[in-house]
Amino acid sequence: MTDTSETPDGPGDPGSVRDEEAFHIPDDLAQGLTEFAAVEQLSRGEAICLILREYLRAKGYLKGAPAA
Repeated sequence: MTDTSETPDGPGDPGSVRDEEAFHIPDDLAQGLTEFAAVEQLSRGEAICLILREYLRAKGYLKGAPAA
């Protein structure tokens, strides 16, 4: 499953997604993401950002206080 629904379009290129911005999300992860977003009442994009932020912070790649 390729998720391009929340990927911004390139400048001057409305309606299309550049290859470097598109990525494949395996079906099991996409289902888990959808369920997580629904339970947490977040958009898929917000859910992805939250998951990445917490993971990167836990691994030491992101500094600073957690977002509220």
